[in-house]
Amino acid sequence: FIGRMASLLAAPLLMAALSLGRQVEPETSLGENTFDRSMKLPEKIILGYANWCECDNKIVKAVEDGVNVVVWFNTNLKQDDDGNAFVESCTNLTCVAKTAKTLEERGLSTVHLMSIGGWNSPHPDTAFTGQEWFQAWKKWNTETAASETHGFHGFDGFDWDIEGNDDQHSNWNMLPTKTLNVMGEMSMEAKKHGYIVAMAPAQSYLDASAHEASYKLNNNPSVPDWHQDFPYHGRNNYAYLLAEYGTENFDLVTLQLYEGWSRANYEITKQKVTPSEYVRSLVKRMDEGWQVTFPDLGEKKVSVPASKLIVGLANGWAKDSNGKFLFIQPSELAAASRSESSAQQLQHRGYGFWNIGDEGTAEVHLASGLNAFMNTRNQ
Repeated sequence: FIGRMASLLAAPLLMAALSLGRQVEPETSLGENTFDRSMKLPEKIILGYANWCECDNKIVKAVEDGVNVVVWFNTNLKQDDDGNAFVESCTNLTCVAKTAKTLEERGLSTVHLMSIGGWNSPHPDTAFTGQEWFQAWKKWNTETAASETHGFHGFDGFDWDIEGNDDQHSNWNMLPTKTLNVMGEMSMEAKKHGYIVAMAPAQSYLDASAHEASYKLNNNPSVPDWHQDFPYHGRNNYAYLLAEYGTENFDLVTLQLYEGWSRANYEITKQKVTPSEYVRSLVKRMDEGWQVTFPDLGEKKVSVPASKLIVGLANGWAKDSNGKFLFIQPSELAAASRSESSAQQLQHRGYGFWNIGDEGTAEVHLASGLNAFMNTRNQ
């Protein structure tokens, strides 16, 4: 994630080779006998990201503490030496299947998603269409990730985490329409086959307070007097996906308020807006929608319905960042949920956090802290 520091690198990757197909339909419609996995999504969500390549007992503990959607990290959509589409993953998939079985045996209903991308990671190879990538991903999911032995039928869907790169000259600091169209087409195809599709843009990649769109990922912050020496922001890049492919093709949008020197950081730490008030206004603004001017689409209105919005937080790792990454205590958000007027307020779907592996760092436990007022698990 862009908020995670430009020093993170993916671990050595295990590869699973796969293949193809193509054709995009204008609207999402489930095929006959297709199970809509989005029906598995809880009414209130605490979403936890596994750390890079993580699969350990911390996942189980986080779910016991309140997490009900786990996003495993990560995969990349690449081309192998023979020119075939393949899904590259660094996560021990047997461990994932065993963990899923443990959670099921303990009566902890959990949605499992797999991320695509991450900071410093390659973007989807555009030699293949979105439908071809979906077919490759589905094959990987059902034949490689799934485990009959452990009763794991594969991931319930995927989460887009396509981001920038430390290297200012990297190709991955551009997110052009060709790549966005592959992402959008793959998302449509996945929805048509009943999978959950989520996205996790850094706040600058989907900024309801900004009206300009750019396909660069190495801009300075759009707030003029705010850390202009940090050239790692986007400009409503992910808004293109919502404008062109519709919110109906995306089940969840986890907005990273912890992006390095984010707008939320500016508003809360410099402008002294309380976290609860900031989240309230953000949810309302994104639900109502905002106008975005795209280089090749002109002006379009985009929105994120509150029912799909996950507010993305950082746990204890962000406390030792000299203010670069926004840290919000769960107690600062709980107050708003208990206020007399909270029942009348627009409620977003839930909260998410990066990352489960850092739970307990600096004595911060976001899963249990959020569950204290979200009540996603029995306490």
